[in-house]
Amino acid sequence: MEERVTAEIRDYIVTTWLSGDGRGFDDDTDLQQSGILDSFATLALIAFLDDTFKTRLDPSDVSSETFRTVKTITSLVLAKMGSSGRS
Repeated sequence: MEERVTAEIRDYIVTTWLSGDGRGFDDDTDLQQSGILDSFATLALIAFLDDTFKTRLDPSDVSSETFRTVKTITSLVLAKMGSSGRS
């Protein structure tokens, strides 16, 4: 499951903001420092996560740390998917 989530997030970012060119981009790339994520891109990414993984992110879930890399976003999504199954 983790690999699928990671791949879908990575593919979305590469397709949407990197014009399909993922050279030099990996799961540890700092999305903010590299200029990929700004406030508008973050909102679009949140909508993508909600639509794709049926997650509902709370405002407290969205921070510079949770949206730093593909890996941190994947961890957040997996945690939300796990907690939604317990509701």
